[in-house]
Amino acid sequence: MPARRTRRELEVADHLWDCLTRIAEDTGTDRHAVVNQAIYELARRFNFLTPKAREAPMPDHQVRPGGGGGRAPEPSVPPAPQPKAQPARKLLYVVNSAGDMTKIEKDTFIIGRSRTCDLVIPSSKVSRQHSSVVRENGEYFLEDLGSANGVWKDGVKIQREKVRDGDEFMISEEVLKFIFR
Repeated sequence: MPARRTRRELEVADHLWDCLTRIAEDTGTDRHAVVNQAIYELARRFNFLTPKAREAPMPDHQVRPGGGGGRAPEPSVPPAPQPKAQPARKLLYVVNSAGDMTKIEKDTFIIGRSRTCDLVIPSSKVSRQHSSVVRENGEYFLEDLGSANGVWKDGVKIQREKVRDGDEFMISEEVLKFIFR
């Protein structure tokens, strides 16, 4: 079944349009496929896709880094799990140094300097996407995303650490406290 496409207009910066054209040429596909693949990857990365909400199938050609067009295998989408009676799950919150509390509702919650992050720390010592809180099987982990200055817990630089109630992590001068409620 072909993908449903609706004509839309976007304003694209000239240098990005040139990049889009080069990517399409290098991968042997068209600009539409490149744009669709890029939007799909962003939506997947920031958890905007769920098995039920996946109406539009992937474009005919997936674009891979480094060129080399061709078809990539379709990602398998597992059937939606049947709801089970589960005890009420506690929600995770992060509290910054100013006392502001943010609920972590996504499976991947990005912390960094960029205004596109879920939690923004406006400091030049913080990487654009510094770290993430990842939910796996009902547990949360804080991961360093290759930042320049790292993520610290109890004076030790960490790469990936399970988050427990009351844990405090440092990113630059910012202390982040995680609590379950």
